[in-house]
Amino acid sequence: MIGVKRTLLSVFVSLLLVGTAVASVWLMASAGVFTGGEPALPGAPANSGTLVAAPGGGPLDPSSDYRVGQPRDPFEPLIVPPSTTPTTGGDGSTTSTTTGDGSTPSTTVGGGTTTTTQGDQPSGRRVTLLEVRDEAGGRVAVIEVDGQTYTVGVGDTFAVSFKVVSLSENGGVFTFGDSAFTLAVGQSIVK
Repeated sequence: MIGVKRTLLSVFVSLLLVGTAVASVWLMASAGVFTGGEPALPGAPANSGTLVAAPGGGPLDPSSDYRVGQPRDPFEPLIVPPSTTPTTGGDGSTTSTTTGDGSTPSTTVGGGTTTTTQGDQPSGRRVTLLEVRDEAGGRVAVIEVDGQTYTVGVGDTFAVSFKVVSLSENGGVFTFGDSAFTLAVGQSIVK
């Protein structure tokens, strides 16, 4: 009795495996796996089989896997803002040079002088932490904001809208309005 049950079970499992294999082959055949061609999407134009001229001059098969677009440098900005730089010549004349490609313009003005300008400068106020030192009243920071030097301690407000939150041996935490930032001695930031 046990031998008959095992035989029936093995026949059932064998039929199940054979049926799965047949279904797999049928699905692959209907998808075009064995023919090498891909079925066209509904509404797609038919492949005419014509060849297009390749950049090197030879024929290019449109059904093959070629890269159509040129690769680009991922570090090159997509948009370069134009910069206008006024220059004053030796005779008092002023010339403005605008570039949109990120190049450095060089302008010759009256008197034979050549002025070379760099790209855009960041807008805002430059804050530089010059030093942190211990004094009798506690630790103080020497900070420069747009050329003006301030000596301030924790809790002090300087340059109207900056405030010292905390100071360590070689740095500090500051706020500009509701934005916090940290600086180490020698670092600067534009806010």
